[in-house]
Amino acid sequence: MKLARTIILFITLFAGLFLILGTCDDHADPYAEGMHWDYSIECENGFVYKSLGNHRGTIQVLNSDGTPLKCGNKIY
Repeated sequence: MKLARTIILFITLFAGLFLILGTCDDHADPYAEGMHWDYSIECENGFVYKSLGNHRGTIQVLNSDGTPLKCGNKIY
């Protein structure tokens, strides 16, 4: 019985830590250069690209008017 309680406590702590880390990442800039949870933002040839993991592809990040987002600029 004590082993089952310890295992449940360990799983609960792990799940809580995972949720807290996920919440903290939600407040970060989604277009900041670097690694994110399931994608990375890269700056190449002066433009910003979103690379998805597991060979899912690369997407060029566009502004609301359809122009490509340039490195160092904020998305609008």
